[in-house]
Amino acid sequence: MLMRIVAVGALAALLGTSAIARSDRYGAIAYSQRTGHYGYADNAGTRAGAERRALENCEGRDCKVEVWFRNSCGALATGEGGRIYGWAQNASLREAKESAVEHCRHEGGRRCRVVISACTP
Repeated sequence: MLMRIVAVGALAALLGTSAIARSDRYGAIAYSQRTGHYGYADNAGTRAGAERRALENCEGRDCKVEVWFRNSCGALATGEGGRIYGWAQNASLREAKESAVEHCRHEGGRRCRVVISACTP
């Protein structure tokens, strides 16, 4: 009888853990330096799915995924008419934006600003 109670308790603990476990969600941001357009995805089940959707939502043959993120946030900043850009990923949206601007400045941008940011739910 004691073994049955222990087994039921262990099963309940496992089921409870899996019920509250969060599945990974992915996002991505794609950018076309030629057109200045971007595309993003923020709630995909896989990295590949997020990257594919970001590219599909980006206008321009030269679009490429600049940043992908899992259970977090991503941001893209541009400067000098989009010729210079930077990106970042971070658990904090504010820090992702700040880091993207800093990355853009590091690349030589003087008027860098965030043009797109997104977080997974």
